[in-house]
Amino acid sequence: MLLLAAAAFIGSQQCRPCHETVFDAYAKTPMAQSSGRAESIAPASFTAAGHRYQIANNRLIFDGGSAPMDYFIGSNAAGRSFIREREGYLFELPVTWYAQKQSWDASPGYEDHKDVHLTRAVEASCLQCHASRVRPVLGTQNRFGNPPFLENGVACERCHGPGSEHVKDPSKSPMVNPARLDPERRDAVCSQCHLTGEARIERPGRKFAEYRPGDRLSDYATYFVSKMGRRDLKVTSHVEKLAASACKTAAGDALWCGTCHDPHSNADKSQPACLGCHATAHHQQDRCVTCHMPRSQAVDANHGVMTDHSIPKKPSRESQPTLESLTPFLGSGDDRALGLAYAELGDKRAAEYLSRAVPQDWPVQLRLAVLQPDPVRAAQLYESVLRANPYEPAALVNLGTHLARQGRTLEAGRLWDRALLTNPALEEAVLNLTQIRPPKDSRLLLQKYLEINPVSRKALSRLAELPKSQ
Repeated sequence: MLLLAAAAFIGSQQCRPCHETVFDAYAKTPMAQSSGRAESIAPASFTAAGHRYQIANNRLIFDGGSAPMDYFIGSNAAGRSFIREREGYLFELPVTWYAQKQSWDASPGYEDHKDVHLTRAVEASCLQCHASRVRPVLGTQNRFGNPPFLENGVACERCHGPGSEHVKDPSKSPMVNPARLDPERRDAVCSQCHLTGEARIERPGRKFAEYRPGDRLSDYATYFVSKMGRRDLKVTSHVEKLAASACKTAAGDALWCGTCHDPHSNADKSQPACLGCHATAHHQQDRCVTCHMPRSQAVDANHGVMTDHSIPKKPSRESQPTLESLTPFLGSGDDRALGLAYAELGDKRAAEYLSRAVPQDWPVQLRLAVLQPDPVRAAQLYESVLRANPYEPAALVNLGTHLARQGRTLEAGRLWDRALLTNPALEEAVLNLTQIRPPKDSRLLLQKYLEINPVSRKALSRLAELPKSQ
């Protein structure tokens, strides 16, 4: 039996010879410019979350140290955040440029940090919707190849599928055209990056990064939303907001992202789309979306302002409701998915669902271990996690702590060493190792960690405690 060759990603430059006009137009869109190397950042001086910062020579300078600004994330339509790289490991920096405000401020999620926070790991899933052909290193949390991604922004193959077979014989291997797919597969192409929900839970044995245009997104993950519905906006809540609109309810599958957006040129097609259904609408000389798709601040983007795709008749000023319960928006809301989703949100209902989850795979066991009050049972669960996933950082650190308390420090040290290979900025692993290693080795460990996080109070304090004669 002959086996069909699996199509591989080859890069957008292979598309340009045959699609020059579309290629050049798309290169100017925000999606095509959503990531890249930080080439030249204008000098600045500002305060963010109570901390003073300066930017000079592409470095972020703060009290106690500085860090390079190596890569950017974000098209700069709403804003742009920055990433530092150290020995292939990527970390998000705590400041963002907000284009609509024309000012620097704390990055989303950093607003309440008492110290300058420099150790947030940039995982592959973080880059997936901003960069293309991402190159994560197996067995690590946040290490990547050099460069970490082969293409800036959202490249052609992210929406049209891998192109290796197409360039060999275009007639026999056509690329995916999202507009010609059935509605579920068509909408999945946009939903992979523009559907947030309250939680996204990967299905057993599947990875979100494995999704390819033409697949069903629900085969890879379940997306949950609040049963009560969100009245506020999140950065990428476009899909669920549109689904809740009266327009989508009435139009059904005929209304989708491509109705109003031309992804190749970023052209706005909303006005003819609105008038197609509302031929006698008032104020036809004005853009309908100005009033009926107002731009509002996103709750997860600090100063970021996003378009409300719920298409309200009047702008809503209602406050966000308390999360009562989750319901699946896309995919299967079984006990496993619900348990993992509630655990991700820190909701105590997670334990009940996780106890009934099928299968009891390592993501479930990890969450159960964290919730387990019995340290012996928790350790057994962590051991099971590491048999399935030897590189899980939380399991490595926490099982090591359990073994150390039993006096099994040699085994504990090996686990903490492994944890630091997955992510060298795991402070707990560093500090734990300094409790069982000789002062000379401990000093080297702390010095290396402080190169990543020079303002760590715990590491600086521990370093000061070590005998200076050794």
